[in-house]
Amino acid sequence: MTPLIDGVDLVKRYASNGSREEVLVLDGANLAVQRGESVAVMGASGSGKSTLLHLLGGLDRPTSGDVRFDGSSIGAYTAEQLALYRNRRIGFIFQFHHLLPEFTALENILMPTLIRGGDPAETGSRAKALMERLQIAHRSEHRPAECSGGEQQRIAIARALINRPDLVLADEPTGNLDQANAAVVLDLLLDVRAAEGLTMILVTHDPMIAARCGRSVRLRGGRMMETQSE
Repeated sequence: MTPLIDGVDLVKRYASNGSREEVLVLDGANLAVQRGESVAVMGASGSGKSTLLHLLGGLDRPTSGDVRFDGSSIGAYTAEQLALYRNRRIGFIFQFHHLLPEFTALENILMPTLIRGGDPAETGSRAKALMERLQIAHRSEHRPAECSGGEQQRIAIARALINRPDLVLADEPTGNLDQANAAVVLDLLLDVRAAEGLTMILVTHDPMIAARCGRSVRLRGGRMMETQSE
């Protein structure tokens, strides 16, 4: 079966500040994820977890290696094609919500659909359904500053899911929240993932969060190691 997303022999080097030497972050990392899977990526700080997500999501390009989405390489995509890939196929959830402060919760959620040019009636209905499921319907007309940290992250999750992405990339989605809010947000995210059959790759440093995904892998020395299977 062709994986939905397949990172093949990914190498990523960055130039070191003020030095001619390069920093090797990924050294031949491989990760194949089937449609409908939930996979946790673990590793020490600086191990390349976020870099891996950036490569899989088309936010950055590998030094070498390839990312294949549904069997097709994204390595030859133009900047415009990568933008369409990110908007239409990928849903990003970051540790920080990155909401636009001047817009309401509903407007923030609908932003990707405006970029895509979706049908207003359909996307409006989708947004309201997501807000109900994520328990933030009552915040529809509130701006981010009027919402709690947990509510802001739930708005960001709804924004990531509004275009019905094939793949959700979540980078420490509860890392900026207190324990109580983190538990609520994680429960809601995993409930939506299960209900919609979403494919998800979730970066975390918490073994308890990783255990709630279908399987876990660990980045060590720039390479991937399988740690747990269903």
